[in-house]
Amino acid sequence: MELAVAFQTELSRDGGAGPDPALEERLSKLVARGSSAHPDLALDGVAFVRYLARCAAGTGSATPLPLEQLQIEDLYLACACGACVAGAAARFEERCGPRLKAVLGAAVKSVDLRAEIRQRVLDLLLVGKIDTPAKILGYGGQGPIDSWTAVVAQRQLTMLLRKDETEQRAREGAALEAALSGGAAPEVAFAKHRYRAEFERAMAEALSTLEERNRLVLRLNLVSRISLEDIGKMYGVAQSTASRWLASARDQVQAELTRLLRQRLGASPDEIASLAGVMASQIDLSISRLLGPADIHAAPRDP
Repeated sequence: MELAVAFQTELSRDGGAGPDPALEERLSKLVARGSSAHPDLALDGVAFVRYLARCAAGTGSATPLPLEQLQIEDLYLACACGACVAGAAARFEERCGPRLKAVLGAAVKSVDLRAEIRQRVLDLLLVGKIDTPAKILGYGGQGPIDSWTAVVAQRQLTMLLRKDETEQRAREGAALEAALSGGAAPEVAFAKHRYRAEFERAMAEALSTLEERNRLVLRLNLVSRISLEDIGKMYGVAQSTASRWLASARDQVQAELTRLLRQRLGASPDEIASLAGVMASQIDLSISRLLGPADIHAAPRDP
């Protein structure tokens, strides 16, 4: 009754469950299923049923799937990876590599960048960090493991493009607030305060005039803090080309912003000059506030 006791103990954490021959038989069959699918992985049966118990307890559903309906073969592989069983990592890459390649290939053109993200995903799943266990142990077996891995890869790609976005946008918002309200002559500060709302509206309209590629380049560089080198890799172009796209987008936004403010405000030349100074020094911060996260689920279009 070793398997049943291990399973019940993991569920109850009290070790008080009595022998259950029917459960022992079910668990034995599940261990045999996993072992048959991966005969080269020497995974301890008790370790596997403990993992199954954690999966059953962690579904959060009032009516969890019966154990037999879980992806037992994939769970066996995941457990073996988490236990660092010899050969498990190679078997995982064999099982999930094609789906991972497809996900990254659809989103990133650069071979080098795809390889970097792929390695990040594998490290996250199979190695973990000092204070974080390997994420593979979070796989619950309710869907194929390669599909689950694809979701992890997509999230890693999202994090790459949006890393530190929340903190960065907060810092930029504070910097813009200070730039718009302090450190200037009284007449300039008054102009900034008076026309601030119109400035924001005009900036949003100016951004809307950009073509999709230039808008995305601005998002990637100013919001998600992706380097021009990596942006070039994503589009399959030289860094200098990505730099020209970024400069062109900035220039277009600033020119359209100036036109809209002059057209709508009827401000004095001195006030327009003051606002032009704000534009020159704060345009990147303003763009960062107004642009939303990049759509990372679609590959950038060819230039």
